[in-house]
Amino acid sequence: MILDQAFRFQLSERVAHGLRWLLLLGWLLLLVSLLLPPELLVPLPGQVAPCVSGLACELHDNDGNRLFWGAVVPIGLLVIVGLSHEAWRRLCPLSFVSQLFRALGWQRTVRGRNGRREVVRIAPNSWLGRHHLSLQWMLFIVGLVLRLLVVNSSPLGLALLLTCTLLAALFVGWAYSGKAWCQYFCPMGPVQIILTGPRSAFGASAHLQTGTRITQSMCRTLNSHGQEQSACVACQTPCIDIDAERAYWQTLRAKRGLRWAWYSYPGLVLAFFLLLQWQGGGDVDYLRSGRWAYDATLTQRIFTPLVQWHRAVATPIAPGELIHPLPASPSLSGGQSQPVKSWPKRFKDLARPWRKHAASVPVPAPAQRLKSASPDDHVLKESKGQVLPGLPADFVGGSRKPGSAF
Repeated sequence: MILDQAFRFQLSERVAHGLRWLLLLGWLLLLVSLLLPPELLVPLPGQVAPCVSGLACELHDNDGNRLFWGAVVPIGLLVIVGLSHEAWRRLCPLSFVSQLFRALGWQRTVRGRNGRREVVRIAPNSWLGRHHLSLQWMLFIVGLVLRLLVVNSSPLGLALLLTCTLLAALFVGWAYSGKAWCQYFCPMGPVQIILTGPRSAFGASAHLQTGTRITQSMCRTLNSHGQEQSACVACQTPCIDIDAERAYWQTLRAKRGLRWAWYSYPGLVLAFFLLLQWQGGGDVDYLRSGRWAYDATLTQRIFTPLVQWHRAVATPIAPGELIHPLPASPSLSGGQSQPVKSWPKRFKDLARPWRKHAASVPVPAPAQRLKSASPDDHVLKESKGQVLPGLPADFVGGSRKPGSAF
């Protein structure tokens, strides 16, 4: 409690406002660094070498992905779990951006019942008000998938993701009143509920502190005298920014999608790291070394599982293999049993010319194919880990075989 009181005493609205601008500036600088040529940037300590002597470059040398996924995201999670609730909700740059149109007075308005123009509020009984947790969790899963497929090591992909997220927060802040982005759209909202529960390690107990009406990360502003005052518009009740414990216990069973998020989160975390390790050919060192942040071949391997599946399905049927038709079925008119051409038989008739051509082409054995292939031919080799067509012979799934210089 003493640590929490000291932290809250130091974090005035003026200080929080300055920190929000600083974090937003850092966000924009990171975007610029992802789009600039690497030779114009100062490399970070411990950067993975982008090239190996005698082989083609398979790793880019932009440190933006490593900085964001290896430092920014873990620090954000530590702030959520360790520091007070207001540290995360008040300092988040996306929350700050979503309030830009409110500060400028340019929010979307509709004509209310009294004929006046009012800022749009999300009704609790609306579809978004009832299913926002499911929407947030789906966005969280989509983000994990995009990270595994494209964003994890692609500077351009990460720049597009961060830009789209920033624009989405800006648009939601224009379209709806209050902290609609944080309450109804941000994927980290359910994650925070799962990780912190009623409150974080040094979170404030708002329901026990009655000395002030402005609690935790409650929306606030400064009046003409420089004093803090509430800017709450009741965009959600109960609000996690006013009383996190009351909001947690009242919505623990009532919110749609919360049980889904609780039960699936451990599996999502485990599956993410297992798939990330699979991208590196099953090598744990691929995770520890940070090569996943520089793997320039990641976007080229997006459709590798689909290609392997297609090759397995489209393998020609061996000559002499029989496809048995279905048993005869009685006709509808005469009641006599007559042979009916089944679907497998029709497929056999349609595929007969193609199968005859495939049977006439000699197919060498796997060992013979590998033996006759030259080192420069990018052939599919049987090896541990993911198959990577079009890459050097000793590069498999983002990591080289033991003994290679990397």
